[in-house]
Amino acid sequence: MRAIVLRGIGSVELAERPEPRLEQPGDALVRVTTAAICGSDLHVVEGRDRGVRPGTILGHELVGVVEALAGEVPGLAAGDRVLAPFTVSCGECFFCRRGLTARCVRSQCFGFVDDRGEGLEGAQAELVRVPLAASTLLRVPAARPDGTAVADEDVLFLGDVFSTAVACAEGAAFAAGDTVAVIGCGPIGLLSVVAARWLGAGAVVAVDSIDYRLDKAAALGATVVNLGRDGGAGALSRVLAELTEGRGADAALEAVGTAAALDLALQAVRPGGVVSVAGYHTADVFALPVHAAYAKNLTLRFGRCSARAMMERLLPRVLAERLPLTEIISHVLPLRDGPRGYELFGRRQDAAIKVLLKPGE
Repeated sequence: MRAIVLRGIGSVELAERPEPRLEQPGDALVRVTTAAICGSDLHVVEGRDRGVRPGTILGHELVGVVEALAGEVPGLAAGDRVLAPFTVSCGECFFCRRGLTARCVRSQCFGFVDDRGEGLEGAQAELVRVPLAASTLLRVPAARPDGTAVADEDVLFLGDVFSTAVACAEGAAFAAGDTVAVIGCGPIGLLSVVAARWLGAGAVVAVDSIDYRLDKAAALGATVVNLGRDGGAGALSRVLAELTEGRGADAALEAVGTAAALDLALQAVRPGGVVSVAGYHTADVFALPVHAAYAKNLTLRFGRCSARAMMERLLPRVLAERLPLTEIISHVLPLRDGPRGYELFGRRQDAAIKVLLKPGE
């Protein structure tokens, strides 16, 4: 089968790989109909997220159709259309029972195989093996409540970026009418704008330094600040001060994963505010300005999103309410053009925001 694999640091390629096999009871083989390129994939390709061996099939965002099952898998049958979160989970352990599926004791992330050969191959391929399928995969209905058809693109982001955005916004614990700052306007940042408005924020201020991303944030309802052109952190502070009688944001959603972005989020919030972090941080340490955080009585929340728990809760609402999730899609490419998709996304060419791959085309 064809797949997009990590060739080495800075390089991916389209390669022929053996088709995955059912290995354990409860496994599913899923024929991928739509996959996506994520910022976390770029972390691997660019060497910031270490430990993935060359030759690994990349990708952890997918919608597909169950092709085969290993034994009886409750709730699933061959031919079912399914959505997967970016990690598998057992549904039974201490953490799964508490909704923390991201920390399942049997958790593995798609697209991450280490030097020992342990881990899961990814979803940017024609087929993917899904362990723990009954508790990992979620069936996708053919139609919305109003009878219109459900496209892959309507639900794909529940497996990662929209669930992550909603979890980040909910973690910020802001009240209806509050002012929320969103740091970074990549895919998760843009969907954090959607999530914050969906959860009742009175105003959302989004910051970035790339015009086309800010244009998209504005179209999604945010007031935007260009950090490079408008004056950096000072410009953000001025905009927030005007909206809050000088207090600052009630909450900040950090969607970048860098020290600079986290610093900016900590500066943006008012005393008693919450900084909720969705950005994937790969640095080992962060120099937390403890005195400033203490002086502002801040709450700081980190952590990988428990997408499997989130997506089951979000799917009915997303299908009923028609949120503008697909607005972030900039490119839809056949799988064979995956290396070009990585170049577009990684180098921010052709106004790339979210790149999808279609293995069947």
